[in-house]
Amino acid sequence: MTRSVGMLFLALAMACSNSTGPSNLSFEGRSTVSPTAPMNVQTVVTVRNVGDKTTRISTTLCGEPIRAYTTPERNGAWAWQSYDPTAAACLAIASFVTLAPGDYYDYVETGSIPASLPSGVYYLAINIYGKLVAAGQFSK
Repeated sequence: MTRSVGMLFLALAMACSNSTGPSNLSFEGRSTVSPTAPMNVQTVVTVRNVGDKTTRISTTLCGEPIRAYTTPERNGAWAWQSYDPTAAACLAIASFVTLAPGDYYDYVETGSIPASLPSGVYYLAINIYGKLVAAGQFSK
């Protein structure tokens, strides 16, 4: 049984890798934030195949929350995240989509900004394939 689980994990890890690499993909993020409490945020990241060959990408983002930073560079510690990735129960079911050249896929994440977040300007981002994608900003 242990060997089967190990082989399943290896198969999923290999399936989640992108054989053509992120260099054939472009990323564009945007967010909408409701202006009044509760402040709900919806972030959409469009991943487009800008290469000349068909590529297959994973559509699973489990463990990658929306994060709000206090600097436009989106570096350092984040001030808020849409969920705690260590507490997320991610299913081991990988899903994929095939993108022909020019095709795109939209990743959609949502969250609620707590009233306890101090007033200020925040810069949103989400990690897609190891790339921190800027996804707009909001003021609270």
